[in-house]
Amino acid sequence: MIEEILARIPPTFRGSKRLPHHPRFVVDSMLGHVARWLRLLGYDTLYYRNIADWKILKVAEEEDRIILTRDLGLFRRARKRGLRAFYVEDPSIEKVLAYLSARYGIRLEFDKHDTRCPECNTPLRYTTSIEEISPRVSKDIVLKYREFWICPHCGKVYWQGRHWKSINQVLEIARSERLKLVSRFVPRERPLSSEQGLE
Repeated sequence: MIEEILARIPPTFRGSKRLPHHPRFVVDSMLGHVARWLRLLGYDTLYYRNIADWKILKVAEEEDRIILTRDLGLFRRARKRGLRAFYVEDPSIEKVLAYLSARYGIRLEFDKHDTRCPECNTPLRYTTSIEEISPRVSKDIVLKYREFWICPHCGKVYWQGRHWKSINQVLEIARSERLKLVSRFVPRERPLSSEQGLE
């Protein structure tokens, strides 16, 4: 499985910060934590707590979404139908994000202007307007933070609170894990020996 993932790393993105257009995902009921992280990073990700496998296959086919699953049977059925699918062997979020970045080119940095509601998948609206935020959050939050994100669908308001340090740590580990994957695939240039000399 690892070798197959590495073989699919797009050459354009090996060692590069250039990114492809956003892939879209649909995840099974066992990967809700992955859905929330992908939404945070700006990726359109569908997640249902209870959904039949055939519906996941239908959504993936009709909406051109990549299936993320811990169900090996679902993964095999998806591949048999010619759909893009990724079987999650290790559910730790750092490993999952690293593999998805290596295989599909997702970015592993937070973009404050391109992020989604972790709860409902709607693109969030960035604001620094205290006047707009004041009726929605406590006075302490207004005084402590300057940047906010509002979900126009469910109305939730987000800010970079104490948990943000943990989020950055996860992304840092994921980037490190991705580099390990890429380094295992991309051959390293060997240094010239003294006998070869320089031309």
